[in-house]
Amino acid sequence: MKACIVLQNQYAKLGHAIALTLKEKYGVEKFCAYVISTGAEDFIKSQDDIKYDDILVDHKIHANYKNETIDLSYIKNFEKEHAPPHLWNYFYSDRKMMMSIGPKEETTPEIDPLYSHEDNLRIFQARAKATEKMLKEQRPDFIFFFAFGTIGHQILYHTAKKMGIRVFNLDFPRIGNLISISEDYDTLTGVEEYANYYLQNKIQNTEEHNRAKRFIKQFRETGSLDLEYIELDVSANSKQETLLKPKNIFRSINYLITLYKNYAKNKGIFLYGIIYINPLRFILFKLRHRYRKWRGLSHLFDKPAEEDYAFYPLHFDPELATLLLSPFYFDQIALIRQIARALPLHFKLYVKEHPAMVYRRSLSFYKELKKIPNVKFIDHTIKSSELIKKSRLITTITGTVGWEASLLRKPVITFGNVFYNSLSFVKRIHDIEKLPELVNEQIEHYDYKENEMENFVAAVFKDAVPFNFSGIWYEGDLQKIRQDKGLHLLCDKLMEKMHGKHQE
Repeated sequence: MKACIVLQNQYAKLGHAIALTLKEKYGVEKFCAYVISTGAEDFIKSQDDIKYDDILVDHKIHANYKNETIDLSYIKNFEKEHAPPHLWNYFYSDRKMMMSIGPKEETTPEIDPLYSHEDNLRIFQARAKATEKMLKEQRPDFIFFFAFGTIGHQILYHTAKKMGIRVFNLDFPRIGNLISISEDYDTLTGVEEYANYYLQNKIQNTEEHNRAKRFIKQFRETGSLDLEYIELDVSANSKQETLLKPKNIFRSINYLITLYKNYAKNKGIFLYGIIYINPLRFILFKLRHRYRKWRGLSHLFDKPAEEDYAFYPLHFDPELATLLLSPFYFDQIALIRQIARALPLHFKLYVKEHPAMVYRRSLSFYKELKKIPNVKFIDHTIKSSELIKKSRLITTITGTVGWEASLLRKPVITFGNVFYNSLSFVKRIHDIEKLPELVNEQIEHYDYKENEMENFVAAVFKDAVPFNFSGIWYEGDLQKIRQDKGLHLLCDKLMEKMHGKHQE
């Protein structure tokens, strides 16, 4: 059996640890890799645990795009065979390619492409041909992904699917520290299979169902999903916030020196990630962020009231949740305008900032938001669970708030592909002109089904495994990663899915 592992930035050691576990525990004999970042490339080439038969390096493919002669017949044929999604979606899911954004903390997404239309054709063609060549020569049995944030990811994923190569990716069912392995990046395939099996066979008395009932009851009492990866991300962000403060001047200087070395070494290479940003740009961003924090947002906040309202939580920007899973609704102000005008006339639309985006958007963003007459901008320190409980309707692109609202029996409308769309009482809008009708349907004729929710949560417990993903992601010691119990459970689940051994 041959596996192809996608290795990118911090995922490199984790991906390699998975490869080693598959080799030692399951006898997977051969490996190839798609590598994104110089750090991942250096790491893979420096190790001698596994000999990767072929290593396709994203930035090296990119470096030669100017030598490509545009072959329109090739591009047209690729699009014909692979669509949907159409090829522009590959580009728009890549925040650096289409928005000139390096670190994801930099700004709200605006279309500002790095390259001309003709160069985009060359960039696509170079990656597509190199990817097809590798897959045809290597013929891996499956490809394992961690994320889908670049054009390279998209080409590899869709080309593999077209060639009949199985693809697996990590995803979060957003319960505790559970991780699922899915065969589609926009849903949880295993969870859906188990939920449908339970429904069709009228199964409701498994241990997973008992766990589901306890979890749902506990969530309704506490309002907490116990999401470890969010807590870790908040902790990491808070540490970054101390940079450039006088008391941390030496740590700040060391960090800037590291940035400068990375930038000086790699500035001519097309790379993803904050560690490759121009240090001056990083300092400018931090100073701008500090000004926004000093200025504050309290003068923009509106107070909640006893009134009918829908709730829209702002998403982290830019991120897969909007760029890839909802490619036509990533402009959140434009979307909020549509939602606001689709509500009953007396309704308000409460909008609250994402915790990780506080002080990262410009004040002009919020001022534009507040021009919408029935919008209220709510203090980000107010718990979303409290806003959900009193709301008449939840609207979200793909946010966790939609999942929380569903668990609280509240009507939800989504604008993107997300795992809880599988629930019959969650409505995904595809035609924006029909939004007023769908809003009315969810408000006036909402049909929640507790048994369906219990089946779905039970399916999550059946399909997912406990894995401290974010903690391992930040771990630099390969041996500690390899010894992690969750990593072994993840590999067990991967091989179970690969061999089709789903336990009833």
